[in-house]
Amino acid sequence: MVEYPKAVDFQKAIFVGTWGDSQIPIYDVPSMHALNQLVGYVKHINAGKGTVLYRGQCRLYERVVPSIKHDPGRLAANEKRLNDSIDAIIGENPCLKFFGLRGTEVEGWSLYQRLVIEAVLQHYGAKTYSVDFVDNHWTALWFGLYEWNAAKNEYILRNNSGKGEKNAPIVPSEETKRKPYPKEPTLESITLDGDKLRELQEHAKQGSITFDELVRRNINRRFDGEYRNWKRICEGISQYNEKLDRMEASDHLFLFLYVAETNVSNLHGVYLGENCYTIDLRKSLPSTFLRPCSQHGWIVRGKSADYDFNSGISCVIRVNIDLAKEMLGQGTLLSQENFFPDETIDQGYNILLERQKGSRLESKFPKLLPPEMITDFGPKIK
Repeated sequence: MVEYPKAVDFQKAIFVGTWGDSQIPIYDVPSMHALNQLVGYVKHINAGKGTVLYRGQCRLYERVVPSIKHDPGRLAANEKRLNDSIDAIIGENPCLKFFGLRGTEVEGWSLYQRLVIEAVLQHYGAKTYSVDFVDNHWTALWFGLYEWNAAKNEYILRNNSGKGEKNAPIVPSEETKRKPYPKEPTLESITLDGDKLRELQEHAKQGSITFDELVRRNINRRFDGEYRNWKRICEGISQYNEKLDRMEASDHLFLFLYVAETNVSNLHGVYLGENCYTIDLRKSLPSTFLRPCSQHGWIVRGKSADYDFNSGISCVIRVNIDLAKEMLGQGTLLSQENFFPDETIDQGYNILLERQKGSRLESKFPKLLPPEMITDFGPKIK
């Protein structure tokens, strides 16, 4: 069972409520410092359970679901395409060798080979029972900030509409509900306790100011203090409510912090957990597969087709689109060109495209993959 962060002050991060059946906490971060501290805290409290991975999304859906289950009507057909493709790759020795699956430690180990091949196919766009994660939260932010546009065949930078996009419902916390103003103090509501009244009686006996006048002055002085404090509280509530209004009227990206089962036996980055398999693609694949290296790519696959990915999520971080843009900037390491190098640079991508039916790349290799199994970022075939 993963540990959820407690609703405390993470550099002014706001606990906005919970998400999903498991009541996973959601925080809105106002700065890079709040983001970094919250990420570090989740790593700290889950250090004994596994590795914290990240998944950036443009939307908050009700569940994190593998791509193969997005279209229930085609589930059986897509499952057959996947299994046939894995079988075909296992049956071709040059391809198996390129995947790094001919070593003496893994040769003939069907489970290991199938897991790695499915992970590769998932990472390059196939519909599988696996889900993509990364171990760098900057990369995850990028995937929440850029949205795939099928018509343009590229990732498009999102803009803040100022209207607030519809997402899965968030159960608001008591702390983030709109706060009412406290009752305004009045002179009639100010009272002096017995000790204070006795003190004023002694002062009246020893001085020239009457007891009634001393009482009136003390009540007025106390009223002035309470009224100034009331005004400060009201101003703070007003600013807080305005901030909530701006938050809700903004578009966001969502960063999922998932605790992977990595405190278990593993071989070459394939972790054999109790409920799922976790794969560090940079360890399990040769670096000729460049995309996983660029993205800091990991894959998680449930042992059961019904594995609940939500059960591994420690918290969700909500980030304003404009803040994410400010934090990421325009560095080339945070670009589509880096995260999705083309086939002339990414040799692994080239190998897959050459073996896909209907691909724009001609080759002498057998076509092991069905049409559009993996995403082709190149020019469309006319």
